[in-house]
Amino acid sequence: MSNEIESNSSSPEDHWEIYVSYVDDHPAVILVDIGIAQVAPLEDKPTLVWLWVHVQAPDEEGFPTEEEDMKLNEIEDVLTDSIDLGDAEYVGRITSDGRREFYFYTNDAEQFRQAATLAMSSAPEYKFEIDEADDADWQHYHDVLFPSAEDFQQIHNQHVISQLYEAGDSLTEPRPVDHFANFATEADRESFISAAAELGYEAASRPDRTDEETEFPFAVGLLRVDSVDAETIDRITFELFELARQHEGEYEGWGSKVVKSK
Repeated sequence: MSNEIESNSSSPEDHWEIYVSYVDDHPAVILVDIGIAQVAPLEDKPTLVWLWVHVQAPDEEGFPTEEEDMKLNEIEDVLTDSIDLGDAEYVGRITSDGRREFYFYTNDAEQFRQAATLAMSSAPEYKFEIDEADDADWQHYHDVLFPSAEDFQQIHNQHVISQLYEAGDSLTEPRPVDHFANFATEADRESFISAAAELGYEAASRPDRTDEETEFPFAVGLLRVDSVDAETIDRITFELFELARQHEGEYEGWGSKVVKSK
């Protein structure tokens, strides 16, 4: 079994994911059910409903303290227990700008309002708002909650970092890190390699998959020594993601062997 851990940009299977982004120019932590996208929009749930809970002691970026975050998680549990999930589909939440916002789709907004109000009676110290909007196309889910391609890269980065950390990796110890990208033409690949070389990357491999049915048959493996902590790897992968796009290609992911502290 190889001790090299890799990520790729293929869409994950049905499950919830969490990522950091911006909403209305405010930093936001978004938890979303990406799996429901496979069947969304649900025709029998055309109404977007939401509960906004106001954070009592937000920090300067608008996020709750660790202690208050636990309380908000308890509110979430009571909320989802109170709502008949056969009539309402919980699709995600946003924590941003001094609020935790819970979003559902339903065919009975009044039932949601009653259940959400009941749930908030368990936390009378919190101010909250409940509202609704027609959204048969699930535009809010797709445009606000669902991750962009760059957000998915961040999610995959966190998956790999978690695996490395669980394997005892220091994360901050510099090591050779492999990166992979694919291109439609050989010329696009070579122009990408030249641009990446200016950033210190070495082209370690150039595999071709011209015998396969793929939009991007010309691949490249890059190599550079870096640490793999979240801040560093996000910066590196976002840079390569954009560079590959500029050269008509796609950034596929990265990999690293486990490196423990010396």
